[in-house]
Amino acid sequence: MREGLRSELARGGVALGTMVFEFNTPGLPRILAAAGADFVLIDLEHTGWGFEGIRPLLAAARAEDVEPLVRVQGSARHLISPALDLGARGVMVPMVDDAIEAERVVRAARFAPDGGRGFGLLYPDQLGGGVGAAIETAEAGTIVILQIETPAGLDHTEEIAATPGVDVLWIGQFDLSVAMGFPGMFDDPRMRAAEDRVLAACGAAGIAAGVLVGSVEDARAMLARGFRMVALGSDIDIYGGAVRDGLDALRSREGPG
Repeated sequence: MREGLRSELARGGVALGTMVFEFNTPGLPRILAAAGADFVLIDLEHTGWGFEGIRPLLAAARAEDVEPLVRVQGSARHLISPALDLGARGVMVPMVDDAIEAERVVRAARFAPDGGRGFGLLYPDQLGGGVGAAIETAEAGTIVILQIETPAGLDHTEEIAATPGVDVLWIGQFDLSVAMGFPGMFDDPRMRAAEDRVLAACGAAGIAAGVLVGSVEDARAMLARGFRMVALGSDIDIYGGAVRDGLDALRSREGPG
């Protein structure tokens, strides 16, 4: 078992993984672990899966060397704590606007005295060392990721990054570019400036910056700039791209024998 994702990032390491929007199958963690992914980011914001929809996926991930993270729909406690109770090793919260909201997320994700998460560690393998040990283990492994993808969030980036209990700020290029008036134009200088601000805030706070990228080339560029948590594409893009490339290659060889 590799070092926990939260510990790896806290000591300045890099984490590489991918996002899933379509394939909530129990075999996915096994496939991604074999591929060498550090994490799989499971989306609840846009998929409509719900907690029941991802329960088998989270259960299967417990047996694999890949950490399941869940992007929830917002910062409310009832959206965050259940994902962790079901087995997520961390949560990503979209559209965090300020430090007050960041503190609300931390409170929902962490146990007392740092938060107010209810005790939902119910299984024997979690409780073998007693309640105190179970909480300590859960706290050590629970990663809190906040997305900067609104103008308000960008304006309060430094305070959000400095909120105790936050591990990663993740720049949401799609929503931020839409909100700032240049939808999908990730090469716009204003996006580069926003990314630099997030990177600087994370560096000052001693936490990691994260981003979703569409290619290996983009991933290398982001890593070189200082991003330390990178998701390489989504299941839809990766699967569709692989099938398209294969079929295009086959068709290019078609013709008279």
